[in-house]
Amino acid sequence: MANEEAGGRPASGAPRSDRRLTDQAHSRATEIGPGSFFRGDVSCTDPVEIRGTLEGDCRTSARCIVHEGGRVLGNIDAAALVVAGRVEAGVLAADKVELRESARVVGTIRARVIVIADGAFYQGDIEGAGNAGGPPILKDRRARERDGSWRR
Repeated sequence: MANEEAGGRPASGAPRSDRRLTDQAHSRATEIGPGSFFRGDVSCTDPVEIRGTLEGDCRTSARCIVHEGGRVLGNIDAAALVVAGRVEAGVLAADKVELRESARVVGTIRARVIVIADGAFYQGDIEGAGNAGGPPILKDRRARERDGSWRR
């Protein structure tokens, strides 16, 4: 870690591979700010961050984050999707979808990996992608100590 700059980047400037998806800063993210209302479709190759309201579809080949207080009334198609706000959609499609505890989502989720936090509200269908017809295999990455308590 001594060879890292501020922001969790190695001295080479490349993002660390062990960082959480939302911890990776991106200087060219498209943002709909708090209190903003946008009607229409958003289509881009850079990450999208929604803190206001988007009434329309969002398509990006990068990540999309709907922050707490953010709202989307439309479909989302992204490489990765994190929802902490509200989404009312026909389809949410991404390789990885994470619904945080403050998320309120109605629609069909189509993803290879889906994480739903305790407290999140979800209503709709889930379509797994790429699990070769079998049930998904879940691995708990937290280590359990001998006394049964969780180690962080």
